[in-house]
Amino acid sequence: MNMELIVKLAAAALCGALFAAFLRPLSPVFGVLTALACGTLLLLAALAPVGEIFRALSAFLTAAGVSGSIYLPVIRAVGIAVLVHMTAQVCRDAGEHALGSKLELAGTIAALAVCIPLMRQVFALLESMLL
Repeated sequence: MNMELIVKLAAAALCGALFAAFLRPLSPVFGVLTALACGTLLLLAALAPVGEIFRALSAFLTAAGVSGSIYLPVIRAVGIAVLVHMTAQVCRDAGEHALGSKLELAGTIAALAVCIPLMRQVFALLESMLL
């Protein structure tokens, strides 16, 4: 992601925020929808390099001899955390704070669940070292 794209995204966010703030007193629903639409477009634009980042990270870890069974659960947990955080913020922007909090709890449980195989490997390693 280059500097030019970041500047464009920042300008789009500022325009979207100003337009939503202008619409909110006239029609609260359209103000929220404008902010959500702008946020969605920004996220879609920011997600473009994610695949490249994961391919590069995977190549680095494979070259270092790290097994996929070790780093894949961590990558999945990070993906869950990012998705849940963004979605919870959208819920809060829409005025649904309780829904955002419950989503974060569900995301925490899901992230722990995908890390269970990694935890098993860590405990097996510790057991082999201690015995």
